[in-house]
Amino acid sequence: MARILKNCKQVLFALVLLISAGFLILSFVPRLMGYSVCCVHDDSMQPQFPQGAYVLARQIPFAQIRAGDVLVFEEPDTGYTFLRRVVEVWTDKQQLVTMADTAKQPDPMTTAYSCVVGKVTHSVPYLGYPSVWLHTVFGKAVLALLYIIWISVEIEAFRVSKRREKSA
Repeated sequence: MARILKNCKQVLFALVLLISAGFLILSFVPRLMGYSVCCVHDDSMQPQFPQGAYVLARQIPFAQIRAGDVLVFEEPDTGYTFLRRVVEVWTDKQQLVTMADTAKQPDPMTTAYSCVVGKVTHSVPYLGYPSVWLHTVFGKAVLALLYIIWISVEIEAFRVSKRREKSA
């Protein structure tokens, strides 16, 4: 029993460590290099940016935005990020006419430059799925369950070692 607990403890520790390290690397290293991180949540920018793509964006001055650029935007109220292609730039109002790649027409409303997170510079398909999944209720529940199981195994391993010390 003690050997099984020890093996479970090591596997769970490695799993939690691996998942945590992966999220840290994917989230913080690009930010240290001046990038903003975003994951594509829908199919609006297919085929160039499929759902689940991991996207890096760099801040860009308004004067450098051109039609055809793909930008990451953030809704001020919710913090939700999304990608859109610039169709037209209104310099007098600092507004952008945008469009999803799968749409036939531009978005009905313009978007203010203040909502721009940055211009997309890199993307990796599928790498964003863990982040998208983690932001769901189910993903958070699974991660919490992993931590609970890990703590439970640690507690049981501690109890078994104390019992062994008493019997020895």
